Amino acid sequence: MSALQKLRGDSMLRVPTLGRTLTLYRQGGRLALFSFFATAMLCNLPWHLIPAVGEILQMLVAAVGFYFSAALMGSITPDDVDADTSSRRWL
Repeated sequence: MSALQKLRGDSMLRVPTLGRTLTLYRQGGRLALFSFFATAMLCNLPWHLIPAVGEILQMLVAAVGFYFSAALMGSITPDDVDADTSSRRWL
């Protein structure tokens, strides 16, 4: 079992949409919400005080944090692929 599968927990809801399936996770939703707010707080720190690389670090923190939140919250997979199999390619 991958680390992402352990963090997500069991699936809470599966919604079929346009040939794909959106799967939302119970435990992963709470952790994703926490990491979303933590990322938003980190992005509002005074990054301009770090000369030359402050803005780059701020954007990097935002990209990684929001990607992590989205990967924990749910996954979109093709209809014929199981969500657990699909999550192996993430993280």
